[in-house]
Amino acid sequence: MVIKEISREDTFSASFSDSESSYPDGSTIIYSDGELDAMRQVRAKLTTDHGIESSRVGSVFLAVATINCKLRVDETAEKIVKLLGLMEKLGCPDGIDDELWKPDAKHELHPYPPVGTDNRGCSITWIRGGNRVSKEEERNHAHACIMQYLSVHADPTTLRNGLSFIIDMSGKDDKQAKVGNEKTVQAFYQAIPQRPQIILIAGSSFIMRTIINKSIKLASLFIKQKVLGRIHFVSVDDALSRVPLKSAPVYCGGEGGGVKCYKEWVKERLGQLTKPDLSEGPEQSADNLADSLAQTKI
Repeated sequence: MVIKEISREDTFSASFSDSESSYPDGSTIIYSDGELDAMRQVRAKLTTDHGIESSRVGSVFLAVATINCKLRVDETAEKIVKLLGLMEKLGCPDGIDDELWKPDAKHELHPYPPVGTDNRGCSITWIRGGNRVSKEEERNHAHACIMQYLSVHADPTTLRNGLSFIIDMSGKDDKQAKVGNEKTVQAFYQAIPQRPQIILIAGSSFIMRTIINKSIKLASLFIKQKVLGRIHFVSVDDALSRVPLKSAPVYCGGEGGGVKCYKEWVKERLGQLTKPDLSEGPEQSADNLADSLAQTKI
């Protein structure tokens, strides 16, 4: 599958048509019985089938990952195992605990400018691409990415409907020297369980589009075509036209969602995440689990 550059007239008329949720809106995440049951099953599978201690997978991350994987137990466990393996290569053998805010890693949030929400009221992840990760900062970078991932999913609307994902490649230097860890870092990014409803790659050069298309062709063996169909090459101006101006980054002429300091915003959002009760409860009926699956849209 090759992603072509497209104009604003050609795109996104139905980008979010399948992302409605039957869950009530609100600022606090309240997990359903079906969601909690799926989380418990993921926890059990990680321990029994993969020998992964619960200390390496905090309950908050487990909850967000499980819902992003649509309560598919096997898929969630496999993705977490893969992610933990890559994090170990990046200096994080201890995995992801429930101490969500890592002050030593906050400086590695620099690729993320402050942004707001999209037209659906869901969080936007906007990345200024082209940054290299030094060997010395691998651990901090991995922690910062997990902090950002959890923070944008700290509201029920985004958690259950999916975010908008925009990468601004316009400032990338194609001649920048490689560090040697690029493949591992990229694999780590791709292993984080999330389901963006739109992925805009903005301002990329011809060389970078060629490289990205090759990566996408390889990824198509493992990623659903529905997800690949949400990836678009666009200009920076076109990316800006797809989000409310007040939500766009300040460096692009927007208002940054009213967020003055992204680090403080991430810290505050992490504190709002609901820790699930994964103690053993009554066994979930097949009908109730099916209802929860139906309410969690891709």
